[in-house]
Amino acid sequence: MQQPSDGIIHGHPTDEVVLIDIVSSLSSPSFLQRKPSKAPLTVPLVIPEPQSGEPFDPALAERHTKRREWIKSNLARLQNEFSQHLPLRLSEQLQNTLINDPGVQSADDVYNGEPDLLAFQENLGAAWVSYHDTDIQVDLVPASLQAISLVDIYGSIHYNPLSDWMTLKVTIDKEYEYMIPPKSSFLLGPFTSTLPVFKSAFGKSTNTPGFDFILLDPPWNNRSAKRATHRDSYKTSTFNVYDLFKLNVTGSLCDGGIVGIWMTNSTKWRTFLLEKLLPAWKVELVAEWTWVKTTVHGEPIFDLEHPARKPYETLILARPISTTRPSGLSSSSNNNRQNLQDKVIFATPDIHSRKPCLKGIIKPYLPNSDPRCCEIFARNLTEGWFSWGNEVLRSNWRGFWT
Repeated sequence: MQQPSDGIIHGHPTDEVVLIDIVSSLSSPSFLQRKPSKAPLTVPLVIPEPQSGEPFDPALAERHTKRREWIKSNLARLQNEFSQHLPLRLSEQLQNTLINDPGVQSADDVYNGEPDLLAFQENLGAAWVSYHDTDIQVDLVPASLQAISLVDIYGSIHYNPLSDWMTLKVTIDKEYEYMIPPKSSFLLGPFTSTLPVFKSAFGKSTNTPGFDFILLDPPWNNRSAKRATHRDSYKTSTFNVYDLFKLNVTGSLCDGGIVGIWMTNSTKWRTFLLEKLLPAWKVELVAEWTWVKTTVHGEPIFDLEHPARKPYETLILARPISTTRPSGLSSSSNNNRQNLQDKVIFATPDIHSRKPCLKGIIKPYLPNSDPRCCEIFARNLTEGWFSWGNEVLRSNWRGFWT
């Protein structure tokens, strides 16, 4: 079955329930096909319960009780109304392959020959401070004709001004090719050290138009991250979540813009976000989107009632406090935008921590018909978006396509 370019298999972007294929939601050139990056789950996982039988997080258990029936009723809709789309992404070569734990990297997460962008950046920080180019934005068109060094890409904003995909050659330990989407731009580097670059380009003091949508997927610290041995643990171990206070969200948003932030189920970090970070950013909660992780047959990836873990994650959506109510939306174009509401997204997990690309389902809610969007802590580039993170090019390595 041919998947749509926005990854929406069933439903409309403004529906309460949407079924998405994560891989086909990612920006990809029409002349290439993405390889299956991980064998999808065909049966639910069996997750050991705490020895005490009690939940680690009583507040999570209480929140779950309030949303349980909503999730269950929408799972029933998935099985009944969306059944013609099941199973999802199940090719013959993957039918007998099972994943034991979606939270731990498997061999399927890494392709032979894929460069480890995190490892190569470890020693770049000090050198970059002394030798980096002071240009804020660099046009990739001249650079695409020859291989450029990772040092030259690190810490500066690069963009593809063309309406076509571009192949960028980057020299790390050897030469690698990356596919750059049309009208996209990126900043490669850790959040804290490259934050000044972001502020210089998109801060309140600049003349740059604000973003319609700013999306963040911070590496929230948790038990599994502490135990992790996969290479993504580096990203978590080197990030201080309190540095998020340094990000002036409202100064980088346009009138009526939206900020979205992916949340784990940790009550500690949820409280931090809702009671400290969002008020500091001068934004407030307007909706929650719940990504329910399913097998290819539409079942939760593990028991919905597991006392310690839940088979879903939440996207918190907020607007600047002065524009959260309809009366605050002064632009005429804002009046044509859909009101944000709670939503369920069903999708089968792909590689570790990869989220469904939201480009297709967020657009109807944004204040401008040709929106400017930004993803922070990104691990892939999105057509027309600005993306920033220390793995921002990872999923655009040429080796991920046939």
